[in-house]
Amino acid sequence: MSAAPLPAPVQAFAPDFARRLGLILAGLAALIARRFLLSPRLVPLIIPLWTRLNRAARRFARLMARLAAGRLPPPRRPGAPTSASPNPGGPRGARVLPGGRLWLVRALGHEAAGYVAQLESLLAEPAAAGLLAQVPAARRIVLPLGRLLGLPACAPARRPRAPRPARPRPPPLPPIRPTSPHPSAKWPWLDRSFRKRD
Repeated sequence: MSAAPLPAPVQAFAPDFARRLGLILAGLAALIARRFLLSPRLVPLIIPLWTRLNRAARRFARLMARLAAGRLPPPRRPGAPTSASPNPGGPRGARVLPGGRLWLVRALGHEAAGYVAQLESLLAEPAAAGLLAQVPAARRIVLPLGRLLGLPACAPARRPRAPRPARPRPPPLPPIRPTSPHPSAKWPWLDRSFRKRD
């Protein structure tokens, strides 16, 4: 079964989409190198992050070139491995890169806000949203990048929790009744001996 052809506006937007996304990722990679070189504990993360960003930019540019030429990627086989994992690039990269939410934005500080805003603005454009909706291969490249920068629109959908079965409430405990009178009732002098003397 062949995929439906892309509309002409979406197809014409593909090269510009690849160019603008490439510029954002190149600027982000330069910022990572500049900021992470100042912190010895972050220096080992520069190469894995550069590899990840450059690989994503190259894959996206190749895909957009195919779309601009009118060649849609073949549909993905069910059960095939995906590259949209949190740390693509092999098990070594998966061990190196942190997995916390917004860790990269926190490490880069306020300078990352510009790249986050640029990527968010690009993905919010109708042509970009339409292309990502019609081309799952493009979505598998872009969404992990958005998650890396903490974009809410790229967050994975949460599965609804199954409702918990209602637990029967135990019957209330009977009121505690004293079995013997208070010691001061038996020995009145005991209560008086602890009173403060005037």
